[in-house]
Amino acid sequence: MKKSFLLSACLILMISLAISCKKDDATSNGYSYAKPAVFEDGLETASLESVGMKTTPIVSMMNYLNSNSSHTIHNILIIKDKKLVFEEYFIGYKLSYSSPDLNGELINYSRTFDHPMQSISKSVTSVIFGIAVKNGYFPDLNKKIIDYFPEYADVLTGEKANITIHHLLTMTSGIAWDESTYPIGDTRNDITQLFASEDPMRFILSKPLLTSPGATFSYNSGSTNVVGAIIEKATGMGFLNFANQYLFDPLQSEGGAWSGYSNGQIHASGGLYFKARELCKIGLLFLNEGMWEDQQVITPEWITKSQERHVSSTVNFFPNSGYGYYWWLTEFSVNGITQECFFAAGWGDQYMFIIPGLDLIIEFNSGNYNGTSNISPFDLVNNYILRSIE
Repeated sequence: MKKSFLLSACLILMISLAISCKKDDATSNGYSYAKPAVFEDGLETASLESVGMKTTPIVSMMNYLNSNSSHTIHNILIIKDKKLVFEEYFIGYKLSYSSPDLNGELINYSRTFDHPMQSISKSVTSVIFGIAVKNGYFPDLNKKIIDYFPEYADVLTGEKANITIHHLLTMTSGIAWDESTYPIGDTRNDITQLFASEDPMRFILSKPLLTSPGATFSYNSGSTNVVGAIIEKATGMGFLNFANQYLFDPLQSEGGAWSGYSNGQIHASGGLYFKARELCKIGLLFLNEGMWEDQQVITPEWITKSQERHVSSTVNFFPNSGYGYYWWLTEFSVNGITQECFFAAGWGDQYMFIIPGLDLIIEFNSGNYNGTSNISPFDLVNNYILRSIE
């Protein structure tokens, strides 16, 4: 009897040691997963395990990032089954346009930081436009933009007079635009010229037409700023006033800022500074059929339209991508099953991926403005986060 007890005790000890070693493997580089904290911001939190996600791949991702001092990730958030289940922030440089390498102050990023969202602003502008559609301001997206800008009839001539709102939302207006050949700050860059212009709308609409409206996708930040101006024309409200009243205030958003031009117009294509948690709440609208608590912010119809593949090829921007209404479209393979994804993307590796079939949102903010980081958010999604889905 005594012998049997000792043998059982040894077996229990061996099993306990094995389990302990397995746990130590997962946290060998010092990272230990914890459920995100609860704050009074309308987000519910939960553990990875409670929503059926394995912890080990997520811990491995953090160990990988923490052992790689050259990565430029500033934060990663994951929402699964409508709950925030992962939230981590890193040390990184603030964006500084006055610095040659764009790296400013080294800071500890946190949930309270309003991060530059860059062209994620376009996707948020799409949501704001969708709210205006819901409120009856835009019954026909095929309406020509010259109807909103009779003061620019002198430049909206020929085929340019046929450009519609739909063309702007899908970046198929055909208007010439170049914000990638030369860096921002260079006077040959169209974004730089846009900020220097006394009349941003005239600058955009005066650009030559390269292709017939609707014929070709061509990435054009100018078009989003025209949409921002059209929102003001139709609603009679300032862009940000409208956004605050119908989007940010209902979502109980705190802080945030949206930069503009010298004439006071909002930089709708890239000027949003926002907290990562706040952006995720906008993402949740798309998983909640446009509802936030008991309020219908956008319609299910607009959600469908936003995700519709209006453009089937986006010419090497992202692998296998299409384009909706300022949302990129792609696919991921999860456990051998193809999952449709639409996502917002911005310069410097800002991303919010939404995978409706998995009830999943993955949000990244980064500082990869020079394109020097060898760590891609796409790789982190494929190699770690999606592998945690059971």
